[in-house]
Amino acid sequence: MLNIYDESSEATNRNKKLKVQNDKNKQTLHNLCDWLYPDKTAIEYHDLENIKIISYRELRKAKETILNHLKCIGHPEFIGIDSDISEYCVPSLMLGILDSGHAFFNIPADSLVYAEIFTSLNVKYIFTKCVTPNKEIICKFNICEQSVYLVKLMNVQESIINRKWYHFAYAITTSGSTGAPKVVKVPHTCVLPNITDLKKILDITNSDKIAQLTNFTFDPSIIEIFLSLYCAATLFMISKALVNETGRLLEEMFHGCVTVLQITPSLLFHKWSTQRLKTTILGKDSKLRILLLGGEPFPSMKLLSEASHPQNMTQLFNIYGITEISCWSSIKEIIKDSVDESCLGEPLSETVFQIKNEDNEVIIKGEGTLYIGSSTRICIVGNETEENLDKLVFRNTGDVVSIDDQRRIRFKGRRNNIVKRFGNKVNLRELERVATELSFVRNCATFWDAKSHKLYLCLSITDTKREISKLKDDIMSHLKILPAIYKPDKIIIVECFNFTTSGKICHASLRQICRDSETEVISANDLSADADEIFENLWSNHMKSKDAGFLASGGTSITALQISSAAAEVFNIEFPELVGMLLRDCTFDKCFDYIKSTLISRSCDKAIDRSIDVSLHDLSKKIVNTEDYVMKQSSRNSFPLSSNEKHSHQWYKCRGKTYGDEKHIKSRLEHISNIEVVATYNLQKCVDASPTIYRYSQSELYATVGSHSGIICTINLLKTDSIPYEVKLPDRIEASILVLADFRGIVGCYDGCIYCIHLKTGNIIWKFQTQDMVKCTAIMCMQENKIFVGSYDLHVYCLSIEDGIQIWKTKASQGGICATGCLHQQSSSVLFGTLDGSCLALEQSSGRIVWKCKLQNPIFVAPVVLQTGYALFCSVAGALHCFDIETDCQMWRYMIYGNVFSYPVIWTLESTGDEYIILASHNKNLYCLETSREIIEKNEPKLKYTLQLQSSIFATSWCEDGYIFVACTDGIFKIYDLPEGKLLATKQLPGETFSSPVVHNDIAVLGCRDNNLYVLKFG
Repeated sequence: MLNIYDESSEATNRNKKLKVQNDKNKQTLHNLCDWLYPDKTAIEYHDLENIKIISYRELRKAKETILNHLKCIGHPEFIGIDSDISEYCVPSLMLGILDSGHAFFNIPADSLVYAEIFTSLNVKYIFTKCVTPNKEIICKFNICEQSVYLVKLMNVQESIINRKWYHFAYAITTSGSTGAPKVVKVPHTCVLPNITDLKKILDITNSDKIAQLTNFTFDPSIIEIFLSLYCAATLFMISKALVNETGRLLEEMFHGCVTVLQITPSLLFHKWSTQRLKTTILGKDSKLRILLLGGEPFPSMKLLSEASHPQNMTQLFNIYGITEISCWSSIKEIIKDSVDESCLGEPLSETVFQIKNEDNEVIIKGEGTLYIGSSTRICIVGNETEENLDKLVFRNTGDVVSIDDQRRIRFKGRRNNIVKRFGNKVNLRELERVATELSFVRNCATFWDAKSHKLYLCLSITDTKREISKLKDDIMSHLKILPAIYKPDKIIIVECFNFTTSGKICHASLRQICRDSETEVISANDLSADADEIFENLWSNHMKSKDAGFLASGGTSITALQISSAAAEVFNIEFPELVGMLLRDCTFDKCFDYIKSTLISRSCDKAIDRSIDVSLHDLSKKIVNTEDYVMKQSSRNSFPLSSNEKHSHQWYKCRGKTYGDEKHIKSRLEHISNIEVVATYNLQKCVDASPTIYRYSQSELYATVGSHSGIICTINLLKTDSIPYEVKLPDRIEASILVLADFRGIVGCYDGCIYCIHLKTGNIIWKFQTQDMVKCTAIMCMQENKIFVGSYDLHVYCLSIEDGIQIWKTKASQGGICATGCLHQQSSSVLFGTLDGSCLALEQSSGRIVWKCKLQNPIFVAPVVLQTGYALFCSVAGALHCFDIETDCQMWRYMIYGNVFSYPVIWTLESTGDEYIILASHNKNLYCLETSREIIEKNEPKLKYTLQLQSSIFATSWCEDGYIFVACTDGIFKIYDLPEGKLLATKQLPGETFSSPVVHNDIAVLGCRDNNLYVLKFG
């Protein structure tokens, strides 16, 4: 059973007993040493030329020499050990310092850390080989044939500090992987359990030889040294020169019969190839008993298997911990061919684990941040004082873990390695894990450049003879098993990584590598460079084919954003139409024509106000206008608007919103507990469009929706067993149907036309040709005699409802329009958002732009208007902006950090008049934001709650009578109590769902990617 903290648990009681026993024994790190074998080798020191042997007798003598020289220092001090002292002398100095009642610290080479630790510890004395003018020599003596000085630093300002230092063993700094390095003071009682536990778990005896490869400024070095001395084993030490001779070092360890090795995975696989490991320390004749891999995520078993001979008997351990709890906190033996390499194992003694979710609640199942606690293993971190610490102290590891039903904890990644990319959470560790599954990848690291929003994947490889382009293709192909959001902007092949003194990949060096890789491309900014080649490189980084359309080649909205952002950075100019072109399936050639024309236009210092193939478009306009005129005349003659049926709808509902006279709506939603399917209608292809529900009279309730097949289906919701009406248009339909009187419907199509059709007979009443596909749903003006609709051709059109004649058209921006508009009654304007991030208000009568603002990212969703008249626009990156368009003032901005393709929905609480904004995201969360008058006056919305779902959300939610209806992309339809966010009922549909549910009374209608329209009934 995993030791998870619980105040009533046996673990806590055991900790208290151990604390009492430790207090009784008063053990210290140095008196653990086993001196019973004076002639046995204590240290075996290897340099490039010789092997130096130091026996336990010699080690003890050196320790006593140091002790005698330190008697002149009256009070307990932190005494430094300079990095210039030979490695084999350091254990003697540590022991002598501890024996004299002082504490030691190994001086880091980093001057910034050096200054920080000296100030924090009020350092006055250090051991060194070199004397400088600011040091007063106290004494000089020999240790193991090396001259060493004990010096006092001059002009050190005495600090008034608590000198209860007798219980501290040493001080050390954290690695700085989560921020600035912190000074940690470590008591004897904190580190002792590590030594005693590992002796028992690893069965260390005096016949073992323990490698000491770790830098002295990294706390595992303390464990290596004192574990060896505690067990009367031999410590295998190496010189600084030998560290850099990696081939020689491996041979020395192999032939020197090292039995215990602790190392970081990065260092192990970067220093040595899998082939060399397989024939040496992980070979069939190796004496290595124990391999401890820690400090970083455990490597894949596939890589370890490649590096190990089938007959190798080395035991593998995943060892985990943080400096703030004095090194190691848990250990897990990893059996070869296991899939459990990410498991952290059982906590070591006097240590407990606690996992908290994002709400800071302790959990026993799920995913959260790991905290490590103890009532005895308490280090003093930074400016802390012992008096201010509780008896049980928990430290935040900054690591994300998961815990399952068996209470097994698995490492998922660093909290600071989970970044926001295009509004989605990306776990960089997951990308690294999948990349290392490739046999030719030796080591990898990711770098997220927050400034440029670029994700880099850096790799060192074993097969250096392979063609780089083919190798990158293989990597990209393999990475497809991850969601598209994980696709790196750039893959960089690194000859060798730089490492920190702790043996971890150096993040600062990685940043420089990634930024240097952009220098050549960005310098190609000049138009004299080959723009074709530059854009081809950008394209090939993301897409495999240049011949097929962007979408046909597997492109997504995320990829479109990546390519557009990269092009803007490389050429140092915005290409606002590019995202829209990609999303309407343009090929590489078409996109490059646009890039080239924009660059030429810039070089001529002309305004960029054109679309692709202008002359062709002008020609097509003339043809289209002629066709429209002929078609309109024949349509009016063949199907007059006055028919025998007289139907004027009371209201209609679509995509989160109700239009028309709402007083006619009598809702009967109450006590929902289950959902059943009452009817399905096959539309031949995916139904991604959102249905429209409308009522002509109490006895007539209908729903209409289009599909990818071009079929528009109209059903009678009061007679679901009746045959539906079907109309076929020539291309895909993703827009919703605007329903008019007498079963007329207006809808845009992928063929670039806006159609007005009779929903029963299929007769075309009129059609209007735009210059690109129409995904935008039309809306009526306040007088209900004209419509407003946007097109991917960058324009907003105002058309007559009666005959489809164009009243006006306005070029809205440099981006296409896919989202529905919204009437702004307070200003008599109509609002639209575009794919280049433009927010607009257009005068309804003339189309004149009366207000405009630009967001940083494309807008895929409709704006909404609050009771105050404030307008809300939401970008795809999850930035919700509130504008007072009449004063041209931004009232507030709220980030949800998730891509948004779902329209915001406003729900008003009738009792108070308070408004709530419901916003669903691709990040699997649904947000309920409160915007009461009191909150608005403070210029910020308040998050009421977040619903966490198991799948992304594209569909717009429906809110009614205190219920919220949500369709996830995985096909799960859910109903929640809206005020509290409580789940009431769930229904699984057989396919993915991008269609938005529409609800009336106890019925919901929505489309599915299994080609069906579903009618659901609530019970």
